[in-house]
Amino acid sequence: MKIKTILQSFGVLAASMSPAIAETAPDIRGYWAGGYTNGQGGEIQFELTVIQDVGELKYNATNWGALGFAICDYVFPVENGLPGKLTRNSGAGTGECLAEPSFTAARPGPETLTLRFANPEIALDAVELGGILRPFDPAQAHAPLEGIDILGVKPGMTFAEIDQILSKKDYARKEDRDRVLDYQGFTIEQKAWGKGADDYGAPTDRIFVTFTSKKDWAPEDVPVATDVGRDWDIPESDGIAGATLVDTLAKKYGPRSNDINEDRLYDRAGQGLTEAFSCAEGIHQPLMSHYLLESELGEEEVSVTCGSILKAYVGTDSATGRATVLKIRLTDPDPLWADFWSTWGQNEGARLLALYEGVTGATGAAPDL
Repeated sequence: MKIKTILQSFGVLAASMSPAIAETAPDIRGYWAGGYTNGQGGEIQFELTVIQDVGELKYNATNWGALGFAICDYVFPVENGLPGKLTRNSGAGTGECLAEPSFTAARPGPETLTLRFANPEIALDAVELGGILRPFDPAQAHAPLEGIDILGVKPGMTFAEIDQILSKKDYARKEDRDRVLDYQGFTIEQKAWGKGADDYGAPTDRIFVTFTSKKDWAPEDVPVATDVGRDWDIPESDGIAGATLVDTLAKKYGPRSNDINEDRLYDRAGQGLTEAFSCAEGIHQPLMSHYLLESELGEEEVSVTCGSILKAYVGTDSATGRATVLKIRLTDPDPLWADFWSTWGQNEGARLLALYEGVTGATGAAPDL
């Protein structure tokens, strides 16, 4: 996934330093970014990435006081949750870089990280960074939503749980409609169920579920659903009016979030949003969610400021008002978030470790020239 840096702009703060020593080391894992301008044409931008026990700090200074013009890159170990000694990556960046920057870190809130540098050249009391990518914290999970499911199936369930529920409702597995998405070191599976039959014997009522990844490095992890969809060609013999189906959606899922479609968006407190087509933007980068229906295969961005996201469409016969199609999907950002971190973090962690070992392992003596 491409990382989008969010930079904040602040005035220069007083140069005095106030030490911050936390009793418990904060969780500094993630990709953090932020920036400052001084109103005199000076600018400095920071990027910090920490995965497991290795970190990387970058700063890009433009006419920034004693730092002047420089693009600088450092690696460091994370020891007992705290940043260790920073070593410059001399193979990256240009300009006069700090020989040995040093900082402490604190988490004033779930979305922010505060760095305090011991180097007066930084000329900032504190550097505030936003959490563009960070691990999912179960303590920050959105409020559970009772009754927000599709035929009793919802994200967070395992394949076994879903199969048991659907089999009791006479849905059979349809392996010929399954899909597998292949990535580096992991796969994402999409499973299908169906019942009913059209003139060609194909199911008319289909359920599709996308699961979290199966990882080569963690085969014991049990995937859970991230997206549940139902694609139903409603038989004429059922005689369901379109208005009846719309009313049924409102009874089960609450008021729709706008007057254009049948979508429902819920915030992380479990409240339905009104007059909204999307959730509020947050600091964390949106996550890519895969989904599958009988007539649709795709991916979409999902904001972690959402709780659950329900998208629904009711097709009707214009001549009779009878409901002909129901397409409905339920997506949850929390299992997506946890899965994204476990997969992106695995590959990014390997990159950081190789970089750290390469930089700190370059200890050979200078050659004769």
